[in-house]
Amino acid sequence: MKLSVFILLLFYMFFIAPGAGNQEDPLFQNLITGQLDKVDPLVVAVFSMLGVYPVIFAMLLLPKDQYRLPAWPFVLFSFGLGAFSLLPYLFLRKNKVRTLPRGPKTFHKVIIHPIAVTLMLIITVTIYISSLSGSFLSYQNAFMNSHFVSVMTIDFFVLIWLSYDVLKKDWNFRFSWLAFIPAIGPLVLLLKRKILQK
Repeated sequence: MKLSVFILLLFYMFFIAPGAGNQEDPLFQNLITGQLDKVDPLVVAVFSMLGVYPVIFAMLLLPKDQYRLPAWPFVLFSFGLGAFSLLPYLFLRKNKVRTLPRGPKTFHKVIIHPIAVTLMLIITVTIYISSLSGSFLSYQNAFMNSHFVSVMTIDFFVLIWLSYDVLKKDWNFRFSWLAFIPAIGPLVLLLKRKILQK
């Protein structure tokens, strides 16, 4: 399934995604250079979420890194590549081969400590609030006219699905479907993990 999604994502990026390429795309230039006041707040919110999700996946994958393939390089690359980095890892990691996760136990405790999770939750809620002044029509126009926004949007939805998949399979949460509430869902589950795990 994940291999199929990865191939479809690549196919979409190279052959289907509408809009101007990065060099001719003012939206891309504004987002990358930090001129966010020139971009619709809803577009900025999704772009910002692509910075939140790699942190969430670090919280989800590193404390459960018991597979043959180490998670940390893929988590690191996800800060720039998003689902394009995580999909190959989740497809290739296969079965668990270790009794304990890689890395120091203290590090695992720190990255999923309630303070760290709460901080990310505050950042996420702030992004949600900032998006309220955005326009779905403006986002639709951006999606159709910017190749970057088109690919970014699909990447965002794939990340939401992957967070659900990891929460269900690696963490055994009873309410893993909450992951479909972008970013807030996974963070709430991590914050309440002692209550919500099976």
